[in-house]
Amino acid sequence: MKLKLSIKDKTVTAAMKVQLSKLVMKQLQKYALNIRAVELHIDDVVSRQNGLIKQCRLNLQLPGLPSIVLKAKGNNMLQAIKRALHNGQKILAQKYAIAH
Repeated sequence: MKLKLSIKDKTVTAAMKVQLSKLVMKQLQKYALNIRAVELHIDDVVSRQNGLIKQCRLNLQLPGLPSIVLKAKGNNMLQAIKRALHNGQKILAQKYAIAH
């Protein structure tokens, strides 16, 4: 499983990439054999109520199935990523009929 990470207007350090890859692997370890690549793209989005928030776009490339694209918003980058991964787990459980 490959991890592609892009964050708008912020440099990605090696330590940040290692922490995020551990988080992704931990959340998606049940489905690691069924996922080719994971792409995380994080943007700043302006909200009317909260001002500036983070939006995480998660793209899971699956062999033999269409790719899954999810968007989740959060107050910070970590919250947005965790929400997107949690929603991704639910969809993968439905597609592969694995109880989590």
